Amino acid sequence: MRKTLYVLLTVMMLTSLLLTACKQDTATPVVEAPTEVPATKAPPTEVPPTEVPPTEAPSVRYCDDGLEGETFTFYSQAGLTGPLSTILGTAFVNALNDSIADLNEAGGICGAEVVLKLTDTQYDAEQEIATYQQTKGEDPNLMSIATYGSGATIALAPLLREDHVVNFAAGVNAEAFYIPADGWTVGVAPIYSDQFAGFVQFLTENWDDIKPEGAGDEIIVGVIGWEGPFGAGAITAESLAYAESVGVQVLELETYAISAEADVMTPLQNLALQGANVIYIQSLGFGPAQVIGTLHALEMWNKVVVGGCNWAMNTDVLTILGESAGAALGMYGVFPYNWWNDTDITGVQQALETFEAGGYPDVDKGVSYLSSYGGTFAWATIMEHAIDMVGYENLNGEAFFDAFKDLGTVSALGIFEYDVRDGTRAPRVSQIRQVQLVDAALEFVIVKDFFELPDTRPSAE
Repeated sequence: MRKTLYVLLTVMMLTSLLLTACKQDTATPVVEAPTEVPATKAPPTEVPPTEVPPTEAPSVRYCDDGLEGETFTFYSQAGLTGPLSTILGTAFVNALNDSIADLNEAGGICGAEVVLKLTDTQYDAEQEIATYQQTKGEDPNLMSIATYGSGATIALAPLLREDHVVNFAAGVNAEAFYIPADGWTVGVAPIYSDQFAGFVQFLTENWDDIKPEGAGDEIIVGVIGWEGPFGAGAITAESLAYAESVGVQVLELETYAISAEADVMTPLQNLALQGANVIYIQSLGFGPAQVIGTLHALEMWNKVVVGGCNWAMNTDVLTILGESAGAALGMYGVFPYNWWNDTDITGVQQALETFEAGGYPDVDKGVSYLSSYGGTFAWATIMEHAIDMVGYENLNGEAFFDAFKDLGTVSALGIFEYDVRDGTRAPRVSQIRQVQLVDAALEFVIVKDFFELPDTRPSAE
């Protein structure tokens, strides 16, 4: 009985415990705070670099883009051999080489290198044409050339207009420049008729001070020039009309052969017989030297005022006269550029330093070196402006000429200036200089500073 009771009590206690456990299972369980698990450090995923597409070169390049690796050619054609080769001599060749070397040393044209192509034409008109056509064939995008004689100026003018190529011409023939209007030939000096009219103006303004002893008030000018278009360049309908308008008589042109053995005495005597009290020389090199020597031989030098075009007053004339160079004392010349003795001009200083560095003889210190040296830098200025206007890839002759016009005044290092606006194709200002003795040396001295020349440009109508 007692055993049975014990078993019963045990069963009841177990049952009570089970019921209590079941009741606790229905209560809200106690949630433990989560155990903080340290973050697993995953190795960084390698991200491939973003591919940046290569920068394309600009399709049109300007100066700021740099033109390294490109080349510009300065095309020049002249008489390097033959009987007239001494007119320019080696000085202008040295000037072109030196100026291009200096230009490249300073960075070229927007980083591009400049090279020279110089071709011999012997100043023969047919060779001038053939050389130009060959150059144009080799460079279909030809923009400019440089020539050095009136024959070349006249022969090439129609081709240049058709091809839109600028000619920087030393032969400044009026009709070739201005008929028809807006031509492509540009002068490095005033046209010869403007020069002559400017000298006539100088005569009228200063006659009382410069006239020969015994001369009256009437000014009678005799022009003596080489046979051909250059020698005839001073006397045109327009320059004669100007002379007449200021009361100056101009005699009929007298010419002589382009030869060191030419008869100069006869034409000078003809002018003297007609009462000439002014002799104007339209030749260069040995030509003026012949006239100067003959005037002295005829005892005419002190009876006339002697003047000449820009090429007639040059170092080579004095060199040819040699020990008789003093015979040129008193001669006047139209002088449309600065000179070696104008050392306050930066461009003259630069040319002088380069000339001296080259070790050249003083006889080469003439207009051909000075004007050619400065002219290269003027050409480069125009080319750079054209690049900035249209871009290197769009360059052509028309773009070059448009840039030339857009610039207005273009300085050749201050030695001379271009300005082709409003149809002008040659400089319109000049000085008058005289051969004088300065510190025991012959110098070209300014007697009238830069002034605007009378306008003798022919009408294109």
